[in-house]
Amino acid sequence: MNTQQSDIKTGPILAILLIGAVAAILNQTVLNVALPTLTTELDVSNSTAQWLITLYMLVNGVSIPVTAFLMARFSTRQLFFTAMIVFSLGTVLCGLAPSFSFLLAGRVVQALGAGIVMPLLINVVFKLFPIEKRGAAMGIVGVAIMFAPAVGPTLSGLLITTLSWRYIFFAILPFSLTALIASFFILKNVSEPRAAKLDVLGVILSTFGFGGILYGFGIAGKAGWGSITVLTTLTVGVVSLTLFTIRQLKTAHPLIDLRIFKSIEYTYSIIITFFVNGVSYSAMILIPIYLQSNRGLTALESGLFLLPGSIAMAIMSPIAGKMYDRYGMKWIGLIGTFLLFVTTAYYTNLAYTSGIIILSLVYLVRSVGLSFLTMPLSTAGLNALPSKLYGDGTAMQNTMLAISGAIGTAVMTSFMSMSSGIYVTEETAKTANGAPSLEQLNSIKLDGLLHGINVAFIGATIFAVIALLTMILLATAINKRKKIVALEK
Repeated sequence: MNTQQSDIKTGPILAILLIGAVAAILNQTVLNVALPTLTTELDVSNSTAQWLITLYMLVNGVSIPVTAFLMARFSTRQLFFTAMIVFSLGTVLCGLAPSFSFLLAGRVVQALGAGIVMPLLINVVFKLFPIEKRGAAMGIVGVAIMFAPAVGPTLSGLLITTLSWRYIFFAILPFSLTALIASFFILKNVSEPRAAKLDVLGVILSTFGFGGILYGFGIAGKAGWGSITVLTTLTVGVVSLTLFTIRQLKTAHPLIDLRIFKSIEYTYSIIITFFVNGVSYSAMILIPIYLQSNRGLTALESGLFLLPGSIAMAIMSPIAGKMYDRYGMKWIGLIGTFLLFVTTAYYTNLAYTSGIIILSLVYLVRSVGLSFLTMPLSTAGLNALPSKLYGDGTAMQNTMLAISGAIGTAVMTSFMSMSSGIYVTEETAKTANGAPSLEQLNSIKLDGLLHGINVAFIGATIFAVIALLTMILLATAINKRKKIVALEK
């Protein structure tokens, strides 16, 4: 290290990295409610506009595996400063974009910078804080990770309504510029760069592997699971990931050291994270669709519906972190997954008459459950690894977050679309001569959408059950380790 560990002030370093993380994470969801506006103003189709989200997620996802190498090869200051420069340039390009192609290019540049920030932040936390204080530190990190994505749609709706879509990016820019300037003057290195060799073949295989899976699942909801494009990209993704895994196990300089999966606790934490994040992201898509299409709320109103849950996560995340430090993962994990299961199951019976306030309160409880899971799971998984594997463990965790969000959203929206289509076909056939009036058809389509959303939440509930069962296995593994440690003493 360039600076003695005792001389490093953790507060300023964590604050700078968190500001950058807020900018990067906020950027993931701000365009969700802006797509209808962008299709009109930039004169593109809905499917074309969707690339602003799909391509960002794709580039972000495929760049994350490389961060383990980057964190080993470059210092904290070098890496974060570069990431903020790249992200800020992309944000400026987006805000000033004269056309859709420029806007899309700006999103790609943003994603390249953003992909570095979260793995670097978590790795720094584990370098700075001793094991007994990591839960609390990660709880503070959780405020950015959980609060920013949920606030994004509300902020976006407000800016579009009062100003213009360009101000979505101008609102993010101060965060990234503040982090950029502060990192130059204040940020300290918490690890010393070392000679590291880049596994170029591993980069290529991971890009095709993670990229194929992210892209395939990303378009499956619209293109259909039988689409040649979907099947081809998923096949390329699976084959490439298989070859990537074989390569990482054999090469002397792996892109991600897969020895992280020798830890059963880390492995369980990754599995739980996958299903929890899939449930979380799918609800962020399904609930606004229900509120806007079936209940007639505006984009801004549906964003405000999510706000109490966002505030609850911001409040509870540091508390959950301190609870983790005191009690460990077992009980808060079981409580969190149980709350996630119960609240997700509640949404499987949505109706036109469902009370909005009750639904919002359920979402709030759901958010509390998520605050018990998101950062504590990450902390528990990384704590189970030796310090030399923190970078690899962090890179894999963030890659899994990107993949699970895409898969969860694609699976649930597919459930919704297929169930809705079957319902509309069956109900249309029941009308006189199978030819409903326009008013009847519109009513059937709305009923079909509601039916499809409920079916999708059944799928999400299954994801939550798997997370709960795996959490029980993790709790058992934790108990077993504690008994072994006690016997050794």
